[in-house]
Amino acid sequence: MGKLGSEMKALAKHCGGSHKTVNDRIHIVQRFDQHLRALNVQIQRVAQIKVRHIENYIHERLAQGIGKRTLQNEMASLRAVLQQAGRKQVAEHERLTNKSLGLSGAS
Repeated sequence: MGKLGSEMKALAKHCGGSHKTVNDRIHIVQRFDQHLRALNVQIQRVAQIKVRHIENYIHERLAQGIGKRTLQNEMASLRAVLQQAGRKQVAEHERLTNKSLGLSGAS
């Protein structure tokens, strides 16, 4: 895990919640970090994450057959970490809503 993964893991811990919530959030940000590394995206800080990186991650997870409700939970975790890092504008971006990502309609 590089600088980005370490920073996101620390932010995930600071977001609060139960031990299980924090643990799940850590696993989600580690999976996101691995996704960026697999694509050879040269990002070292949370401040450098762009909307397209998150969109790409969600679309790849949809292609893997992951359920919409699971991906809604993953997006909630990523939004929490981004807001904790002060990236509220990215976390609330119109292209990152569940509806625009194709995640709406899960019960």
